[in-house]
Amino acid sequence: MPDESTFLVTYRYVPGMEERRTPHRAAHLEWIRELHAAGRVLVAGALQDPVDSAVLIFRAPDGYTVRQLLMHDPYARAELIVDVSVRPYGIAVGA
Repeated sequence: MPDESTFLVTYRYVPGMEERRTPHRAAHLEWIRELHAAGRVLVAGALQDPVDSAVLIFRAPDGYTVRQLLMHDPYARAELIVDVSVRPYGIAVGA
């Protein structure tokens, strides 16, 4: 994907996320896997002990595109995300 930039996305989740995500988790993981297969998400995962945040690395032409994609996250639609940060990310080592 020419002219693509890398973005670091951080989510902050609602309290009790480990339990509250259960009905939405399969759809959320399917959404991430589809974006990964399309080359949009390079890596994604939740922080552990407690599950209160997540980190996603995106490739996109701009931050607006990333934010548009994030609106389709089943966790966002279920109002399980209380804060989102999208920032340009410079990769020094790695693909």
